[in-house]
Amino acid sequence: MFDRLDQLTTELEACFASMEVDCFDGARAARLVSCGERVRRLGDAIRTIGVGQVERTNGWKGQGAKTISEWFAIEADCPQHEAQSVVVLAGQLQHLPVTQAALRSGELSGAQAVEVARGAIVAPNTETQLLNLSKHVTVRDLRDASSRVVAAATDEAARHRQVHKSRFLKSWTDIDGSFNLRARMTVANGALVMAALKPLQDEIFKVARKSGAHERPEAYSADALLALCGKATNNKSGESRTKSSLPNAVMHIRVDIDALKRGHTEHGEICEIAGVGPIPVTAATEYLGEAFLKLLVVDGVDIKTVAHMGRHIPAPLRTAVEERDRVCQVPTCDVTLGLEMDHIKPFAEGGAASLENLVRLCKRHHLQKTHDGYRLIKIEASAGEIGATEDARWDWRAPPDLKRTG
Repeated sequence: MFDRLDQLTTELEACFASMEVDCFDGARAARLVSCGERVRRLGDAIRTIGVGQVERTNGWKGQGAKTISEWFAIEADCPQHEAQSVVVLAGQLQHLPVTQAALRSGELSGAQAVEVARGAIVAPNTETQLLNLSKHVTVRDLRDASSRVVAAATDEAARHRQVHKSRFLKSWTDIDGSFNLRARMTVANGALVMAALKPLQDEIFKVARKSGAHERPEAYSADALLALCGKATNNKSGESRTKSSLPNAVMHIRVDIDALKRGHTEHGEICEIAGVGPIPVTAATEYLGEAFLKLLVVDGVDIKTVAHMGRHIPAPLRTAVEERDRVCQVPTCDVTLGLEMDHIKPFAEGGAASLENLVRLCKRHHLQKTHDGYRLIKIEASAGEIGATEDARWDWRAPPDLKRTG
């Protein structure tokens, strides 16, 4: 078997080495990417399943490594955190044969398998639903759904305490001379950090757009962190930093009305910081006095109340749409900066400014919808489907003439 596998690998390497990629037209180049993705998925599945068997047979011991993660990081020449993720997934797949089969067949990518397994391992009855969800949503949406599954299946207070206990902030200088940060903390504390960065990030983005410069959202986030540190240590007056010198921090918290009254969530209910993840109800109430906070109380899919704590009160409808649509709503688009309001049914055609008819899109997709004939069509979710009650699911359709011409 291994001789055959080695032969196929050698043939694949030779095939790719002989390709004159520079001569490919657009269609052939896209097909090459598709083939590469199939190979990558197969490679991820092979190494994940293999790592699981190495762990079960203790095949990593006696080779100088203290743990299997360390052994795999050396074997695969990959970062320790990536190796740890593969080892965890391999262990989970032993108990999730359906997910393992989907990974081995190429239906799931490694990133999708991580999220499906994360939810299914604590709530096995959700495995099929998460697998179905993975077929038509982004990894980010799948991660949100899995987080809600985990939150519903575990003790929220104990989980919160455990994450807080394991908090850290690490820094190191990479081989290219770059400074790197990696941190872990509770969702609530992470939301405070991101809320403090958000106004600075938006300001930097607006300045860059006016100047015609375009960079990745992550670059603006790094600039915002530097600006925040500058505000903390470089006060123009030379005085120590005060609370008023910080940018206004804004958090959006969604919580079911029954959970808010009860003080904790039960299965099927949510209490989460929008765009970040689930938190205990008690943690949500603790932060009421520490940020300008918009609390959106929801019952199922309907936002029943918009309560604002702070002096500046934006329109309730805009608040609700901003909270609901944290990323561009076009499938596979994960843009979060510079989102623009759009009428699904155009205003000129009688479309109302309602929660059902408003959606947030990135600038590029907003222009395509407004001027190029693209449409955003709502897809009805199946009853009982994970994620179906929290967010709408959309289909992005090109104009008919573009479909005909390819």
